[in-house]
Amino acid sequence: MSKTILDLNDDCIEYLFKYLPIDTHMSFTRVCTRFRNVWLNYRKYIYSRLELGETNAEGFQQEMILLRQISEHVKHITINMNRNFDWSGVPLAQFMTNLRKMSALERVLLWIKDNESHKTYECILRALEQLPRIKGIATYQDNNVVDSLYQFNDCESLLRESAHSRDPLMEFIENHTKIRVLLFNNASIRPTLEDLVRHSTCVKELTFRMTQKAAEYVPLAELPELRELHIFANRQQHDCCPLLPLLAAIQCKLSQQLHTLTINAPGVGYPEACEIARISSLQRLDCHLTEPLCLQALIALNQLTDFFIQLPECSPIDDLVLDILKHCQKLNVLRIDLPNLGSNFLAEAYQLLQQVRDPTKQKPLILMLGINCTKLDKNMNCYLKVIRQE
Repeated sequence: MSKTILDLNDDCIEYLFKYLPIDTHMSFTRVCTRFRNVWLNYRKYIYSRLELGETNAEGFQQEMILLRQISEHVKHITINMNRNFDWSGVPLAQFMTNLRKMSALERVLLWIKDNESHKTYECILRALEQLPRIKGIATYQDNNVVDSLYQFNDCESLLRESAHSRDPLMEFIENHTKIRVLLFNNASIRPTLEDLVRHSTCVKELTFRMTQKAAEYVPLAELPELRELHIFANRQQHDCCPLLPLLAAIQCKLSQQLHTLTINAPGVGYPEACEIARISSLQRLDCHLTEPLCLQALIALNQLTDFFIQLPECSPIDDLVLDILKHCQKLNVLRIDLPNLGSNFLAEAYQLLQQVRDPTKQKPLILMLGINCTKLDKNMNCYLKVIRQE
């Protein structure tokens, strides 16, 4: 029997929005009443994080149409100002009208052009200053590190600092003691790493792509206020391994304060997992593991609320995942990419969750799996919700 897209459940249709260009979302909702209703019911989840960056005028107009409909739901937004048209006139006015209505907005990342008018930058900051929940503003410029205040307390000082931030950060490192967020794309940080740490005592969030061996990044563990760390590397960058020296330093210095760790890089084997397991404050972990045995070490992270795992194809891991559910009882979301789970796994997971979770105090565990799963009985919904990522 042939099936159509309408045979998908609402969760799956909602998931499709993540793969559609932003400027096509409104067109998708006009296809049929079902798509429209799913969009209306799920938009507060779909658009919690939003990136605006269509480079042509037509795409920009579609973004603005969408933004008018969802402005109250966006919490984190990235605004790419590198457009192929002049948006300093009517387009900017349209955007500002929508921006002033974004009452839930908390974090903003502005991707500014080299020749962007400071008036445009100031116009946006003044509007953000009036929003009730705004917490952080960050700016960056191409592949240079140009981030500003993590906590948004004083618009005037941010504007003054932005005058320096239009050039690469490293030239002004001693003038940027208030920086809270740092992003490194492919920029090399080795020549100035020690200076960076010495003058960035307030940094709370760090993202970088490894271009040198992991051991050379060890000084980053000295950042005293670091809370979020995101490490990326290309799959073919085998010279960046092993990660053990860096993770050992992080565990030694930050084990009581780091709450988010992303490692999208090769080399997270059992020794590295043991070091991660000693970071007792971790709440969010996203990593590419080289072997199932790593899960055995990570059950020690009993404060985890979000756990994203990627494993190579391997022997069944049912017992290891069940141990995670048993010991990490604060989990809200568990995602496993490329898992090898037995046909009885869901039933066993449900029985275990009945023993360790209180549905009156905890929402159902969201289990995201990259396999075909049988549908759960409705009675399971208070403990477990399965999302199939096919």
